[in-house]
Amino acid sequence: MTTEITKNILSALEQSGVVFECREHAPIASAGDRISMGLTFGARVCKNLLVTTRNESRFILVMCPFEKNVDLKALRAAMGTSRLCFASEARLLEKLGERPGSVSVLGVINDRAREVEVVFDLSLKDEPLLAMHPGDNAKSVLMSFAELEKLVRRCGNPIFFFDFS
Repeated sequence: MTTEITKNILSALEQSGVVFECREHAPIASAGDRISMGLTFGARVCKNLLVTTRNESRFILVMCPFEKNVDLKALRAAMGTSRLCFASEARLLEKLGERPGSVSVLGVINDRAREVEVVFDLSLKDEPLLAMHPGDNAKSVLMSFAELEKLVRRCGNPIFFFDFS
């Protein structure tokens, strides 16, 4: 089901000039399901997590390869924040216009206040192809990391790199 959020994301992608492809498929609930369902499309499989400080003064969207562990303590130290925890479903919807199971970096398109900081795993910098949901877990947007980084910078969200290895 294509939502208004998904339409807005796809429209923004088309208007941005970034090179991407969109594919439809059966709903994917998690990055692990993408692999088991054979829906990688030759792309690097990543997980996307929205985390926040306990007092919700900062929101950080993390994108890292599926096989890596996200060490929130190490990230907290690197970002100079208080303790980090996963953002609630209400905050996912408020900040990114997304729900669990369809979170992706593309959600920054909906972050009009530019409050969400984006942290990419350092290993993604040279990835030729990444797959992510455009707010709908039955669709995948495929693009290179270079195009994704260009998009996030155009949106105006702060970008950081962190080595989650």
